[in-house]
Amino acid sequence: MMVRVSLFFSLLILNIPAFSQTVLRGKAVDDKNHSGIGFVTVSLLSLKDTALIQGQVSDSAGFFQFSGMPAGTYLLRLSTLGYKHTWKLAETGDAGEIPMAADASLLEEVVVAGERPAFQRSGDKLVLNISGNKLFAASANTFDILKKVPGLEVNGDGTITMSGRITPGVFIDGKPVLMNAEELQQYLASLTPEMIASIEVISNPSSRYDGEYKGIIDIKLKRDQTLGWKGNALLSLQRNNYTLSDNTLQLSYKTGKVAYTARLGYRAGTTVHRYAALQHQANTNIMATNTQTLSGNNNFSYQLGAEYSFRKGQRIDVGLRVFNLNRDVDAFNTLFTTDSSAKRTIFHTYSINTSAPKQRNYAANLNYTAQFGEHQLDLLGSVAKVSNRQYEDIQNREAETLLDYWKTALKNEILIRMAQADLSLKVWKGKVGAGAKFAYTTTKNDLRYDTLLANNDFGLDSSRTNNFQYDEYISAAYVSYERSWRKWNYTLSVRAEHTHSVAGIITRDYLNWLPGFLFTYTIDPTQQLHLSYSRRMTRPNFVQLNPFRFYLSPLNYVVGNPQLQPSQTNMLSLTYSHKSFNAAIQIGRELSPMARYPEYDSATNELEYLGRNLPYGDFAGIELSFPLSLKTWWKMQHSIRGAYRKEQTPYHEIIYTIPITDYTLSGSQVFTLPHAITFDLTYYYKSRSGNGIYRIKPLSSIDLSLQKSWLKGKLNAKISYYDILDTYRVYYIFREKQILNNELSHWFGNRRVVATLNYSFGRSTHKGKQNSKNEEENRAGM
Repeated sequence: MMVRVSLFFSLLILNIPAFSQTVLRGKAVDDKNHSGIGFVTVSLLSLKDTALIQGQVSDSAGFFQFSGMPAGTYLLRLSTLGYKHTWKLAETGDAGEIPMAADASLLEEVVVAGERPAFQRSGDKLVLNISGNKLFAASANTFDILKKVPGLEVNGDGTITMSGRITPGVFIDGKPVLMNAEELQQYLASLTPEMIASIEVISNPSSRYDGEYKGIIDIKLKRDQTLGWKGNALLSLQRNNYTLSDNTLQLSYKTGKVAYTARLGYRAGTTVHRYAALQHQANTNIMATNTQTLSGNNNFSYQLGAEYSFRKGQRIDVGLRVFNLNRDVDAFNTLFTTDSSAKRTIFHTYSINTSAPKQRNYAANLNYTAQFGEHQLDLLGSVAKVSNRQYEDIQNREAETLLDYWKTALKNEILIRMAQADLSLKVWKGKVGAGAKFAYTTTKNDLRYDTLLANNDFGLDSSRTNNFQYDEYISAAYVSYERSWRKWNYTLSVRAEHTHSVAGIITRDYLNWLPGFLFTYTIDPTQQLHLSYSRRMTRPNFVQLNPFRFYLSPLNYVVGNPQLQPSQTNMLSLTYSHKSFNAAIQIGRELSPMARYPEYDSATNELEYLGRNLPYGDFAGIELSFPLSLKTWWKMQHSIRGAYRKEQTPYHEIIYTIPITDYTLSGSQVFTLPHAITFDLTYYYKSRSGNGIYRIKPLSSIDLSLQKSWLKGKLNAKISYYDILDTYRVYYIFREKQILNNELSHWFGNRRVVATLNYSFGRSTHKGKQNSKNEEENRAGM
């Protein structure tokens, strides 16, 4: 299959010149300073009757390009928030710079002439303009920015969810990030608004993307086009009950053909997590579990990159990345059991778990991008290796009596190899996209448990010792076609993914077809309707498949299931946008969703969480987001989301199909004060929610931030007070108390103060030529 795909691409490349078409290109600029204006709605109209021939949105630098029409003279209409509508007669070819005048009547909305709105809809993407936008000025890092994005939630443990139910994939400059959760969170915490040009959020990805991505967050970093060297230093200090420090140094040097980047990150200090559970046991006793985990960090990250533009329209990128995690983890657990009256103590035990996990991540990637007129080819290869080592010492005691004593030794190795090709051609009055990908992942896990025996020697505990290997091979290919016609733009796509996996002694082979479409109707330059459909899939991961115990506390543990099957999600989405106002409706069904359920052993009082596939899960949601600018110094952004979910959940010979509804309110108010000071108030509330087995109590938080700039914006100081009322705690309550009377909670130390200092420095020799498009914009035909 891969040989055929390679031959297909080779033939297409050889025939690229044969598809040359007439074009009309130009650039929207501010009439005062001639800087590019990004995301301008550009309409190509017939000179005879002003009928719409094509329409598109300019890229972030203001460039646009139409193709596929006869040579001649046309009428261009340009519009965007903050500027007057602009009309221009243009002949096919290069229209050059088209100046747009600021609209004084809209200055209340945009604060200053030329500032782009914070949120814009562009096709299937919600685009956030970050750098220089007052709404994000006081945000300390990427997580603070994402809290303001409609449909996204940043959870207390640093994970991100989209539409209340999925974990989105994170991309950097159009490419997926090969980082594990720890490394990714540390990286996102080191990115400030000054480093980010824009963020694109795709809530219903097309077939061009891997089937595992049910949602995508694509972070576009700022690309400095000046020649010479520049740098950025970030110092961040966090304090709750403990202290944590994040520090980053970034350097870049750009010549006429080569750009070099280097990045060094260091995290030191302690994070805290508290877990609590209250369980009414079968013998009517009440057992309270409390665990506090303190994680000491001494983590380093290094990144090196080079971009070589060796020929016009062609470049090679190479990147190397190292992440060293060094932790000292101390977990303190108590089990306090009383009789049913909660007055008489039955037993009171405690355990101490000390460990020193070490992780070494290495990654390298090579990317080739070529622009042949209106066609583009991208080749990407990457390899990543993750090595984990951990030794634990676990002691369970009652008073001074030693009950159990375990020692563990973990050795875990993950190796990921990936190759990908994407081709975009302007043919057949539209754009054809095609691509292929191959990924091979190997995971080896060797976990040894030794238990203290009666003779005071340690012996192998075979019931807990684990040796498990998981291999996964994925081959994928897609094809898409995009075309504009009058006020319509449509994209049709289909993707095929073949998976071969070996989990222990279980082998699987399956092929999934993942179709998708997107229809966009432009009502006028400020209003659009979008209808999209996609089919996505989720494969079980290593932890979900591994059939051994991962302990949460001495009597609570998680067990994987090697029989898990992949799930498949079909979703239909309808979106309406008017300037910065966005409304979206989603509805869908997930077949064979993976879920965990508790099983209680009344003899041992152990509670294990097992994995399985449910028959199906239905979901629906509606989201509204709207910015308001009451004054030039007062900006607001609010989002409202309502969600519906119903899962068919068989449990103890009963099938539960409980409809669950919840709503989320989030918003921020930003005040631009004298002396270059910005004040930010951000708030969040989620109503009672849950799933088929558990109820989840409401969640809320309020954050305050203050930002001040010096030295013409080169030096930025910020101080943030998160969760000022200490209300962010996650509570789960089991629904069927006659089966299991259990509730549990998590607290992540969200109430904290963070001080951040960011300084940009360096010098440049002269201005380099500005690139007209970035990689992802070329793929989108912008």
